[in-house]
Amino acid sequence: MIFAPLPSAQAASQAAQTPELRTMFATHSALLAERLKAELQHKIYGRSPHRILRVDEPEGPSTAGGKQARQAISLVDRKGTAPALVAGWVDVAKGQASLRNHEAVARRYEFQHGSPLELAPEEYEKFLTDVDEVLRTAAIQVRILVPDESAPTRATVGQQVPRATGVAVRWVMLLVAVAFLLGLAAGSLLLPHG
Repeated sequence: MIFAPLPSAQAASQAAQTPELRTMFATHSALLAERLKAELQHKIYGRSPHRILRVDEPEGPSTAGGKQARQAISLVDRKGTAPALVAGWVDVAKGQASLRNHEAVARRYEFQHGSPLELAPEEYEKFLTDVDEVLRTAAIQVRILVPDESAPTRATVGQQVPRATGVAVRWVMLLVAVAFLLGLAAGSLLLPHG
């Protein structure tokens, strides 16, 4: 029996330090995330908590041909104690980004956390303007989303949904079945028995 030699500890260490090769979209996504971070790294939004930009980089070396290239754009507390505000997303493969306006973020925050958003509208608008400028210079088409009127609010959660009025489907089916059986019975009484 012949055994292959074990790799040396130095070779194993070098292999662990070698970065994975990324696909085109994964590389572009990572580069855009780095660009956003570099251009906005010194910007702080809000008074307390002080929030900074976070852009999620793609997981792994591939985005499945761009299908998983969407990256979340968030404002996070520098100290990590306050909940993150998900402001939107950017998709390098499609060249698009979607950002929520202050009202949409505030509604979502209050719904999820039960308290009003502490970030002033003008601070959030400054953040949107900064992100928009960087994305547009990267040839990303940006659209701002306004709140969805059908989005749930804390007041509507837990309220009883009114029951439908009228005849239930199962009663209609039962009546149809009974009518069918009565028709069969009546037909058998009228037919001459032989």
